[in-house]
Amino acid sequence: MDLFALKGAIERYRQEKESTTRDAAVLIPLVEGEDGPEVLLEVRAKTLAVQPGEVCLPGGGIEPGETPLEAAIRETCEELLVGEDQIGIVGNMGVEPGPNGRSLHVFVGTLEGYEGTFSADEVDRTFCLPLSWLASHEPRVFEVGMRPEFPDDFPWELIPNGKRYKWRSHRSGVPFYLGSDPLVWGATARVLMRFARLWGST
Repeated sequence: MDLFALKGAIERYRQEKESTTRDAAVLIPLVEGEDGPEVLLEVRAKTLAVQPGEVCLPGGGIEPGETPLEAAIRETCEELLVGEDQIGIVGNMGVEPGPNGRSLHVFVGTLEGYEGTFSADEVDRTFCLPLSWLASHEPRVFEVGMRPEFPDDFPWELIPNGKRYKWRSHRSGVPFYLGSDPLVWGATARVLMRFARLWGST
């Protein structure tokens, strides 16, 4: 057994997988509002192929050779047309489940001197939610069942009990901040829900 060759094949597989399945990173940008700190959010441009018109945090895919934090800062600068010197990182919330099965690396930071700018290629508009509002509004979470779908030629005869095989069901909670306008839901709502709870515990 050529373990050296196997090690090389494993490394090539890992690199290829990382290049085709990218994690994403986002920033929760805190700005000072009239009544205290607020979270700055984006409405995605309607021309985007993925999730057009939905509410999100600034962020995006992590490029090869880039750390999650570098990606979060770069994407924030590109989307909001701000400089790196305007961003102060407060902390790293770790990894949350993101859309499309990707891991979402979440960072919290302050954004100084923001004047409402954004890249129209990616962002339709920005708006803010006060942290006091988030802390006093728990999202409503809807439990969604995920059922497997099988092609017509699925080889039932090859597995124990065939079509009676007991597949494990998968359920996922989808949160909605009812009353937010525009509506905040899904992965963005999940991240904000956990951040608001952290904020409330301090």
